[in-house]
Amino acid sequence: MPKIIQCVPNFSEGRRRDVVEKIVDAIASASGARVIDWSMDADHNRAVVTFIGAPQEIRASMLAGARAAVELIDLNEHTGGHPRIGAVDVIPIVPVDGVSMDEAVALSREIGSDIANELRVPVYFYENSAIKPEYCNLADVRRGGFEELKASNLVECREPDLGPRELHPTAGATAVGARGPLIAYNVNLATHDIHIARKIASKIRNMRDSGEGMAGVKAIAVLLKSRDIAQVSTNLTKPHLTGLWDVFSFIEREAREIGIEVLESELIGALRERDLINADIPAMKFIDLSEKRVIDWWISSL
Repeated sequence: MPKIIQCVPNFSEGRRRDVVEKIVDAIASASGARVIDWSMDADHNRAVVTFIGAPQEIRASMLAGARAAVELIDLNEHTGGHPRIGAVDVIPIVPVDGVSMDEAVALSREIGSDIANELRVPVYFYENSAIKPEYCNLADVRRGGFEELKASNLVECREPDLGPRELHPTAGATAVGARGPLIAYNVNLATHDIHIARKIASKIRNMRDSGEGMAGVKAIAVLLKSRDIAQVSTNLTKPHLTGLWDVFSFIEREAREIGIEVLESELIGALRERDLINADIPAMKFIDLSEKRVIDWWISSL
């Protein structure tokens, strides 16, 4: 059985298409790994690239993409709605087929070493790759963003796992971690009132933390200034427990009770076929959902 890894790097650039395309081209041309999806968002000011391949293909392509991002992105000039600490903000490594989590962790450590040693960018390991328990949660690593990390001088509780003990002057730092499946999913509301999105996101977090539902769902509110609409942005970290339909139907119900309609929803990146089984796709008002966003489709074509 071939070994297949999914890599989903997030880059802090969502407004300059030429820059994002150069990063994607670097990833695609560095090895036999296949880029299966990429997207950019001006309001989040963020790009997400999804590619799959054998472990060492992933390693080569990730270094190439990171090198391009470090050369082209300056965090000192970056603003956006999404938390970030670096030009190459986060690099999730996900075992797909024929790869154990231990192997994915080993690969993440190799990728982190490449970035620290060759690009001189400090690296934090999170999730299953975490060396320090306080870095296990990505939100803790990114606390306060680039600005707070810069002010900390990378000492004490902000000391990186690898690389220089000072931020890269323009590229900041990078978080690398092996993890299980995660679905990035956004629901856009037919309102510009960010307070409504915040209220719904808070309810999701409260339910999760109290054990009353929404297991594994992370949620924040974002104002999409370019469209003047509010968004509930979620990450489903346990899609086998809380699926897409669960999240959509909860947000729709909460919004309707306030008198607001759901405008549309969107998948960021790709997902497994099993994650769509219980989803009412037409009712969820998806933007641009096709079979090429399904990892299984690409695996069958390899």
